[in-house]
Amino acid sequence: MKRLAVYLDGDKAGILADSDEPVFVYDAAWLAGAAPQPLSRQLPLQSDPFSGREVRGFFAGLLPEADPRDRIASILGISASNDFALLERIGGECAGAVSLLPENMPPPQASGRLRWLDERALAAIIEELPQRPLMAGEEGIRLSLAGAQIKLPVVLAADSLEAEPRIALPLDGTPSTHIIKPEPARFPGLAANEAWCLALARQLGLDAAHAWSLTIGKTPCLIVQRCDRQATDGDPPRRLHQEDFC
Repeated sequence: MKRLAVYLDGDKAGILADSDEPVFVYDAAWLAGAAPQPLSRQLPLQSDPFSGREVRGFFAGLLPEADPRDRIASILGISASNDFALLERIGGECAGAVSLLPENMPPPQASGRLRWLDERALAAIIEELPQRPLMAGEEGIRLSLAGAQIKLPVVLAADSLEAEPRIALPLDGTPSTHIIKPEPARFPGLAANEAWCLALARQLGLDAAHAWSLTIGKTPCLIVQRCDRQATDGDPPRRLHQEDFC
């Protein structure tokens, strides 16, 4: 039986097992900790294992949907209906503070490793993204985000004290800080419209995400600051746990 270690902000919270139906059990040390946190409202803290719909609902909700999911599965050579296999391959950097890794791999250390991208390299990645969502299969990259729209988690940071912020790919457990959402060809103007609406919401006093539109290569994109990351005195940022209300 295959098993994945489930980490919350770098600490082992439990084990997800692949059987006839998915099974999740909290780690005894996690439950005995000073302030253990449940993964989900559907998975309250308890020593008995969970199985079935509650487990599938939470963990499947960490994965992309529709065409991006099908393309990722095809690239990786696995079934698009196999949640466990997808999480095994791309579940290293998920929404919130959740990371899933094979048990034989070391826990996520937020290594701080980045692959800095110049304008040409970034444009090439954005152009390829519809055919290779979330850069599936690239060495050192294990990214997952829910939803049917193409997107890419990145790090926006300066590579030196004096430099302007640049875009980089997070490697080997480094938390991303922003999400790039390329504009779908069938919805021209979407990136600018979403950026404008978010700016308007902030002007009205709503706690909306900070975002702006940017053309990368030939593709209009929306750059969104992640709300599930918290800046720290050092680098990288801290992951914040969240659960999809839907």
